[in-house]
Amino acid sequence: MDLNRRQFLVKTSSSLVAGWALANGLRPSSAAAEEVNSIPFATPVFLMKYPQSVTDFRPVVNSTATTVIFERTIGSSTKLYSLDLTSPSAKPVLFAKGLSAQSFRPDWSWQTGEVVFMNTTNGVYLASASGAYSLITGTVGMSYPTWYPDGATLAVYNNQPKAGEPVPRTSKMDLSGKVLQDVLANNNVWAGFASVNQTSPNLIAFAGQVVIPKGTYNQNMNYIWLTDTSTTPPTVRTLAPGAPTNHFDPNYQGRAPWYSPDGKWIIFESNRFNSKGLYSIFIQIADGSSTAVRVTDPRWDAQHAKFYPSGTELVVTVLQKFGGTKRGIAKLDVSKFVS
Repeated sequence: MDLNRRQFLVKTSSSLVAGWALANGLRPSSAAAEEVNSIPFATPVFLMKYPQSVTDFRPVVNSTATTVIFERTIGSSTKLYSLDLTSPSAKPVLFAKGLSAQSFRPDWSWQTGEVVFMNTTNGVYLASASGAYSLITGTVGMSYPTWYPDGATLAVYNNQPKAGEPVPRTSKMDLSGKVLQDVLANNNVWAGFASVNQTSPNLIAFAGQVVIPKGTYNQNMNYIWLTDTSTTPPTVRTLAPGAPTNHFDPNYQGRAPWYSPDGKWIIFESNRFNSKGLYSIFIQIADGSSTAVRVTDPRWDAQHAKFYPSGTELVVTVLQKFGGTKRGIAKLDVSKFVS
């Protein structure tokens, strides 16, 4: 029987991952059951020259993959910068010039070309591709804005207190700040960073955890969850069917999910199976019917992955060098993992 590349990786890697996990002090039975280790890993290609004294996070590219916007931390200040990807000699330039407050967590609408971002003081901002910006009223306590495919609505991580509803939760809002749906998951789950399926916008992936009465949300104890808002109430489940919801199992930990442009795959970051807590990027089929595949060497501590428009490349933040502390922005070719 002929095997495609993905089937080959699953068959040949399942035994390797158990040994790899054992060598790192992890539970081989859980590791072998839930994950396969991709051979070889995708190699980061940096989008600018490193090392630098700065650290760069949370990149996102536009619909033509000609510009990337990302967070840059210099000293104690973090602001958004943009980089022209069409010119090898281009240097990053400040995005949203004139904004005195720090700026974080951008997302780019591939439909309208507009950008949303946030800061912890004022809430969510709407900006043109050139960086002209305005604050969306009523969004204090909201963060991680991400676009719906209509280019007119957002999913947001919502920390605004509201009686009877979890904090945090994921909400849907329009560009005037009006909340259209307050709870996109349900009241039993703390819902964080979300990604909307761009071909089926009723489907939303998010990082979250079961609400613990009198407890607090801890992003390091997240799983990847799916919610389907086409049902009443929304259908909510973990991406990995085996993830236990009555307690946290670190072998299923995951954060920052993101759908592929065609809605068929989900990428996320996880430190599962790494005794040092370093993160890797994983790819999983979007319905969770097959196991996730690790696509980066954990020594890169890769995080904050998003797809290029091609659907076969990712933009990520990785350590500028193994064992370092400064981070850079890189591209990953993942075509062999999504075919």
